[in-house]
Amino acid sequence: MSEKLLITVDAIEGEKASLLLRLPEEERPFGVVPLSMLPEGVAVGDILSISFQAEPEMTEEARRRVAALHEKLMRR
Repeated sequence: MSEKLLITVDAIEGEKASLLLRLPEEERPFGVVPLSMLPEGVAVGDILSISFQAEPEMTEEARRRVAALHEKLMRR
């Protein structure tokens, strides 16, 4: 099992939250996400963990779209 990826909720403005990636020696900007994607009641300063899951069906669909676009552009 790999280590957990941790983030800190840096700021909440309206319906968006700014997140920082927690590294061993520092925190770096991670991104801004809709507040609705985070656990209910989350507050500035909270530390959250993130997990990743492969989405093979979505990946295959995206690859098909890119291949079709590439083919279309090559015919020009």
